[in-house]
Amino acid sequence: MNDKLEIEEKLKQKITPKPKLILHICCAVCGAYLIDLLKNQFEIILYFYNPNIWPKEEYDKRLKEAEKLAEIYQINFQEGEYNYDLWLEKVRGWESEPEGGKRCLICFRERLEKTAEIAKKEKSLYFTTTLAISPFKDEKVLDEIATLIAKENNLIFLPLSEFGDKKELWKKTQELSKKYELYHQKYCGCQFSFRPTKKEKDL
Repeated sequence: MNDKLEIEEKLKQKITPKPKLILHICCAVCGAYLIDLLKNQFEIILYFYNPNIWPKEEYDKRLKEAEKLAEIYQINFQEGEYNYDLWLEKVRGWESEPEGGKRCLICFRERLEKTAEIAKKEKSLYFTTTLAISPFKDEKVLDEIATLIAKENNLIFLPLSEFGDKKELWKKTQELSKKYELYHQKYCGCQFSFRPTKKEKDL
């Protein structure tokens, strides 16, 4: 009898579908460990929407690496529209802002709003982003923007703090990025965050 109940319980677990989660990914390096953490709890749709990335060659490189990650973990992948000119219009007037300033807030909101749109389209109650895992990003600011967007769309945003300590998460994702030999970019994405190396300046 106990064996029968155990088998029935296992069958129920197999039949019950996992809830969907839209995971916005800014780059493969930041995404590796989060996917590893969440893949058993959610049906993940990896959403690559980053119209801020410049130049197009850099965008294509990061896109390819994100697709590689989706293939490694066998999860669904969607690419958002890439329109850098439109993105420039949205941040016009804030070009000289420092990293983490008003321009970045506009950029965060733009990407997270699109992520929420995809969540609604895919009938997913949950969404989150890899943006906050970077030590160069303000986790609190990102959480505030995303939580407000979630409220506006009747969705649930999962903050990074739910997954563990940020420093430990960053350490783990770095380890996985080395394991999978993922491309590690040297700047956030847009032309305003790009700081050429001495070698590049001399070219």
